[in-house]
Amino acid sequence: MLRYTFPFYLLLTDTILASEEKGGMPQLNPESFSSQIFWLIILFIVLFLINHFFFLPKIKKIRNKREETIQSYLDEAKKLNDSFNSLVEKMNKEFNEAKMEQNTLIKKAFEENKKIFDKKILEINNDFEEKKSQLNSDIEKNKELISNELPKLCVNLSDNLYEKIMGEKNKGSVSDFKKIVGDDR
Repeated sequence: MLRYTFPFYLLLTDTILASEEKGGMPQLNPESFSSQIFWLIILFIVLFLINHFFFLPKIKKIRNKREETIQSYLDEAKKLNDSFNSLVEKMNKEFNEAKMEQNTLIKKAFEENKKIFDKKILEINNDFEEKKSQLNSDIEKNKELISNELPKLCVNLSDNLYEKIMGEKNKGSVSDFKKIVGDDR
């Protein structure tokens, strides 16, 4: 096994020593700095020009179109909002006018109904007063009639009772009845 490892070891040491003599990594070799800087500047200039003249105008165009679209939507929304506000104001105005008109109609109908009601109440009161005075006069007439007829009725009743109880007929007089009651009119 030692036989095989020794040549491998010699080969590996030669490779390591050769790379140390070249100066290490080629990126860090100062001899290649000028070419690296040249290609770096060329690459950045090309990338800058491509970005500036190709991608940036497209981005600006998209951004401007976006701003125009947003502004047009904002303008349209403002117009719609203004028209909506004017419609709301118009509706409120019409509602208030209708409300006032309705209130006047209700007040007018109430006043007319109150007049009709008062007129009916007056008619009913007058009719009631007429009936009351008619009834009072009828009561007075009946009272007078009863007071005039009461003695006769009482005398007839007492005669009938006397006849039924005693079995004999007796005729009483109204003047005797008035003397007994104490009413000498």
